Amino acid sequence: MNRSIEELKIRAKKLQKSFASGDKNAIKHLKRIHTTHQEVKRRTCLNSIAMDLGFSDWSQAKTVLSGEDVDGVNRGTLWYSQKCMPFLNLWFATYEEARAVLKDNPDFYLVPYKKQFIVVDHNYLKAINLWEGCQTEWQAIDRDAVNGYGAPEWHHLVWARIVDLRKKTLST
Repeated sequence: MNRSIEELKIRAKKLQKSFASGDKNAIKHLKRIHTTHQEVKRRTCLNSIAMDLGFSDWSQAKTVLSGEDVDGVNRGTLWYSQKCMPFLNLWFATYEEARAVLKDNPDFYLVPYKKQFIVVDHNYLKAINLWEGCQTEWQAIDRDAVNGYGAPEWHHLVWARIVDLRKKTLST
């Protein structure tokens, strides 16, 4: 199992324990998918954690984050943040279109968003904290988080993103 998936399992376990102890934040967090006051199952917490990353459920998150994804699957919103809205990003419905633009622009990067593709600059990556200390990984996957999918460098970028999202969750 990879460390990103293990991290999310740990978060789900903590969420389940917090809910059981009556923690208001945990109850609020799970309210969108757990509407009763009955005991919450680990599966519910895993699904909630996956939904936080833009996946429909835990199964989809686990498939994508494990590096076993197949083409056409929703890759979630892991590579996106509301902070990126002000940037002039180039959105594409097909990978081929996005890759062609990336090829012609050596200062850009390609990231997935659900079933779409975004070509972005380094300011976007700074906004999601995948710039500082990550340039080596970006170069190793040819600035393309779709083409580099499943590579060790891709896993490192995913891990960095998940750790960053954990910090933001803990600070709120």
